[in-house]
Amino acid sequence: MTANERDRYIVRLLRDKYESFQGLLDLSYERLGNEGLALLVRTRDLSHVRHLNLSWNELTCRGAAELAGCGTLGNLRHLVLDANHIGDKGARALAESANLPALQTITLVNNRLGDEGALRLIKSASLKQLDRLDLEMNRIGEAEITTFPDGPAALTLRHLSLRRNRIGDKTLADWLQTGAFVPLHHLNLGWNRIGDAGAKAMANSATLRNLGQIILDSNCIGNAGATALARSKHLSNLADLFMGDNDFDRKGEDLLLDLHTRILIQKHLKGSVLNLAEQNLGNKSIRALARSERLKDVEALNLRGNHIDFLGLLALSECPHLDRLKSLNLMDNSIRSKGAVILAESPVFTGLRSLNLENCGITPPGLLAIARSQTLTGLEELNLNANDVNEKGMTFIAASANFARLKVLKVGDTFMGDAGLEALAGSKHLAALEELWLNGNAITRRGMNALTSSTRLGALKKLDLRRNKLTWEDQMRLADLKSEKQLPLLRF
Repeated sequence: MTANERDRYIVRLLRDKYESFQGLLDLSYERLGNEGLALLVRTRDLSHVRHLNLSWNELTCRGAAELAGCGTLGNLRHLVLDANHIGDKGARALAESANLPALQTITLVNNRLGDEGALRLIKSASLKQLDRLDLEMNRIGEAEITTFPDGPAALTLRHLSLRRNRIGDKTLADWLQTGAFVPLHHLNLGWNRIGDAGAKAMANSATLRNLGQIILDSNCIGNAGATALARSKHLSNLADLFMGDNDFDRKGEDLLLDLHTRILIQKHLKGSVLNLAEQNLGNKSIRALARSERLKDVEALNLRGNHIDFLGLLALSECPHLDRLKSLNLMDNSIRSKGAVILAESPVFTGLRSLNLENCGITPPGLLAIARSQTLTGLEELNLNANDVNEKGMTFIAASANFARLKVLKVGDTFMGDAGLEALAGSKHLAALEELWLNGNAITRRGMNALTSSTRLGALKKLDLRRNKLTWEDQMRLADLKSEKQLPLLRF
C-alpha cells in the first residue's frame, strides 16, 4: 500500500467508524499511526465519545500527545491504548492534559512506560476522576529512577495493575516511599521480581492500609517475606491476598493461610454466624480455620461447597475453640461415611442442634455411627438429602434415642422405599418431629398408609412427598389427610 493509498484508507476508515459509533469508538488493530490519530483528533468532533479503543495502532509518544491535546474529548470515560509504543513522554502528556477531566480508566498494557511515566499518571492532578490504571507488561523497574514526580497519588485511584513488569525489591521500596499506593483498594504486582525484602517493605508500610486486595503471584517471596506479610499491622483492611507460585514452604504457607483465615472471618462473621459457603477453602484452609481463636464466638458455621473431605473435618473436630457451636452446614462436601464417624466421635460437636449433611456421600455405616454417637444426642434438625442412606439408614434413625429431640428431618433423594418410611412412622423416638421431608424417593401407597395410620408422629406439621410413586387416588387421600391431621403444609 502506497502512502497515498494509506491516507485514503485512513480517511475512509475514520469516516465509516465515526458515522457508525454510539459512544464507543473502536479503532483497535487499524494501524492508524500517529498521523492517522492526528487526523482523527484534529478533524472530528469527539465530544460524544465515552469509550475510545486505540489498541494495536503503532502509536508513540507523539500520538499520545496528539490525543492529550484534543479539545473535544471532555466526555471520554475509558481509554484503551494497549500494544502500542508509548513511553514516559506520552504518559506525561496524558497525565498533564486538561482535556480529559472525565477519564476514569486508562489501559496501557504492553507499552514502553518506565517508572517516571507510570508515577506521573498515578499522581496526575489533571485526571481528577481516574479510578483504574492498567500498566501491565511495561518497563517499570527496568532502570533505577532517582527523581520522582512530586505530589500525592490521585485520590480517586482505586485499581492499579503493575503486573508483568520488572519490579524488584529496590523499586518496590522506592514506590512505597512515594505514596503511590495510598488511595488504592486493589494492587496487582504479580509476575515481577519481588523477594523477601520487598514483601517486608510492604508489610511495614502504612501506605497500604486502604488495600483490600493484593496480588503477588509468581514472584520470589520466601518464608521470611510470607511471615512479614502474615504478621503485618498495616494490612487490616485486606480481604484477598493471592501469593501462588512463590518460594515459601509449608511454614510460610501455614502463616499465610492463617492470615487468609483472619481475613475471611473478618469479612464473613456476622454476630455469631460465620458463613464461609463456596469459598473454595479445601482441607488446608480448614486446618488454618481450626487454629483460629476467633471461632470461640461462633454458634453457626456454614462450610457448604468447600471441597472438604474427612481430613478437613478431622482438623475441625480437634479445634479447641468451638464450645459454642450449635449449627454446622457441611452440604456439598465429600466427607463421606469417614467424616460421619468423625462427627459422631468428637466431643467438639456435642452442642450441635442443627447438622446439614446434604450431598456429602453419607452411606448407612456413617449414619449408624451418628445414631450410636455418645455426643450427638441433642440434634433438633438433621438434613440427609441426596445421600445413599436408603431404608437401612432409616431403621438406624428410627431405633436411636439420639433423635428424641429431632424436630426437622430431611431425607429427600435418599433411595428410600416403603420400608424406610414404615420404620420412621413406627419409631418411638420421633415424637417431637414437626417436619418430615421425603421428596424424591420411591414411596408408594404402602408407605403412605404406614404414615397416615401412625400414632407416633403426633407433632408433625409439615410433610413433603413430592416426586414419589403415588397414584392419583393416593394424592386425593393425602388431600383429605391435610384436613384430618391439621397439617399446615403438605406437598405431594
